[in-house]
Amino acid sequence: MERTINSSERAPSLELYTAIPLSLVTMETVRCRNCSLINQSTAGVMDVSKPGIVIDVYPEFIGYAYTIESVFVGIILFFLIILTVAGNVIVLIAVFSNRKLRTVSNMFIVSLSLTDLFVGTIVMIPAALNEIFDEWILAREFCSIWVSFDVMLTSASILNVCLISIDRYIAIMTPLRYRSLMTNRRAILMLLVVWGIAILSSFVPVENGLHNPNLPTLENLTIFSDQPQCIFIVSFPYAVIAGSVTILLPIIVALTLYWRVSNEAKRQAFLVGSLIAAGNVLLGQHVAAKHIREPFTRKATVTLGIIVGAFVVTWTPFLIANSIDAYLHVIPVKLFTAFVWLGYCNSLINPIIYPLFMRDFRKVYKSMFTKCCPYVKKIKSLRKDKVYRCIPSPKCQQRKAVI
Repeated sequence: MERTINSSERAPSLELYTAIPLSLVTMETVRCRNCSLINQSTAGVMDVSKPGIVIDVYPEFIGYAYTIESVFVGIILFFLIILTVAGNVIVLIAVFSNRKLRTVSNMFIVSLSLTDLFVGTIVMIPAALNEIFDEWILAREFCSIWVSFDVMLTSASILNVCLISIDRYIAIMTPLRYRSLMTNRRAILMLLVVWGIAILSSFVPVENGLHNPNLPTLENLTIFSDQPQCIFIVSFPYAVIAGSVTILLPIIVALTLYWRVSNEAKRQAFLVGSLIAAGNVLLGQHVAAKHIREPFTRKATVTLGIIVGAFVVTWTPFLIANSIDAYLHVIPVKLFTAFVWLGYCNSLINPIIYPLFMRDFRKVYKSMFTKCCPYVKKIKSLRKDKVYRCIPSPKCQQRKAVI
């Protein structure tokens, strides 16, 4: 049923009002002057297909028709932010609190964790506010700086992942020469090169307007709408060059390293299997090959495969969408934003993959968790006392051997 609010029904004591199209207002969120005249139930939704139907609302409530959706999106995004920050902080605490973890190999993990920590704070928080309020609510001067940090930190995160893949490749392929090849000086030099590439692909072109000289969306935030919007629109050459250097090239390197490590693992497994078969013939005993072959395949394929897989899955959609949209401008805004946040999620996945697949990190994590939760330590001590004090029996001895 169609309903309207007549001007004669307005409250005489309230002078400020405005008329907006009813299609822009939802009954759940609008605050009208005479709410008794509006059917709040879903059964009484007005027909907004006819033009000219308007409703009087307070001006301060205009633009908040999608409050419920914004709150839901905000909860999800800030949940991802909290997990990203917490995961990378735990990695940094584990490295700096344990001397055994301060190795050359873990220098790349520290650099990655610092980068992802900055992504979770400097980049993801303003991006989440942008999605919640659907406009840029921070200082207008901060827009170009935020975009520069966004490009720099995400590029540095991707390149750090590539460095970790290279480090793992050297450790697996040439374990005896690893310490001579990967020294502190070379590791620091590699990190400086990575951060230099990230800065040259972000602050230099963005602050000088080289990313899109014909469309200054970072200086004029109201170029497309009355509300300020921090929109980063890049030209096709910038999208191709920056995307190739900071995303495509690291993906190719990571996939190549994974392919070579997989072949090496298969070769080593074949050699080990041949030696075991020969030993069985000479000694007349049967030795299961899987117990010896498993460490090679597991270290070479599973760990590096998860690294490359997470890297490719999170950043390839953005690389493709960014290149297509820069040339054709056909990617929907919501879909493009989803691809951007999928790339951000790589900063959440990184502190889960690398430490948890390394034995030294797992031990430190368990120690940290036990110190933070004394109740867990008390349960373990009580369990051990109970087992050690049990009556000697085959079952008791079996339980004691497990613990």
